[in-house]
Amino acid sequence: MAYGEPGLLAGWEHEAPADDTLLRQFLANWAASSESPVTAMGGRCLCRGDLVATSLGRPAGFLNNVILLVPLDPSTLEEAMSSIDDFFGSDQIDEVLLFSPWPTPDLRPFGWRLEGHPPLMLRPPGGSHPPREDLHIEEVRDPEGLREFDKVVVPGYPINGMDEEGRELLLQESALADSRLRCWVGRRNGFPVSAVSVFVDRGVNDVTLLATLPEERGKSYGEALMWRATLSSPQLPAMLLSSDLGRRIYQRMGFLPLMRFTVWQRRFGDKRQDEIRAGAGKA
Repeated sequence: MAYGEPGLLAGWEHEAPADDTLLRQFLANWAASSESPVTAMGGRCLCRGDLVATSLGRPAGFLNNVILLVPLDPSTLEEAMSSIDDFFGSDQIDEVLLFSPWPTPDLRPFGWRLEGHPPLMLRPPGGSHPPREDLHIEEVRDPEGLREFDKVVVPGYPINGMDEEGRELLLQESALADSRLRCWVGRRNGFPVSAVSVFVDRGVNDVTLLATLPEERGKSYGEALMWRATLSSPQLPAMLLSSDLGRRIYQRMGFLPLMRFTVWQRRFGDKRQDEIRAGAGKA
């Protein structure tokens, strides 16, 4: 894949330095943060130079992702979409999300629906945890901690498709074997009310899965957990994809909006999506 004049790097080629930009570091971190728990929990990964796709084979959208590492090239678009189709196959997955930090071609003819444009945010290194005496924050290290983490994140995030009885946990103990992944639960009066996770790699604290139980929102519990994850490795910057709703909280903490991603959504193994794709192809 060639861009521009020979010798002029765009920043996403294989020969570009790993730390060429913070965006490159963030994407490499995010790819690793998806691949590591999925592999540990028995899922599947497709790792190419242009994208990383992960699937736990669950109906829920969590960790069923495609992360673009380079812009989609119109000349190879059909091949890339076909590769994604082959990877997810006929899995009955309620949701797969495709994330791109660059504008993309129209993916509707391939069965995708535009989900939105969340902002990528950055907080420079340094700072300290503001004191919070009414909230006990503890790192997750065992199955009991993972159960409490699950009880908060699934309804608080929320993660659709993970509300059935007797299901496996959102994260299993095998995922915690990777020391780059850290999770915390915040308890008030002994009861879990908020949770967060972070993946520390490639010089970035990548903050994910910040959640507070719906009935406990508005009390700054999430912000207290956010500080813990943001300063997991305080010598490193923290980065995250935000919602527009949560953006004001992060900006209050010193996060800076850098750019907006493009996010597409698709259901695999859904005949309705196949019909949408076929109809769009005729348009």
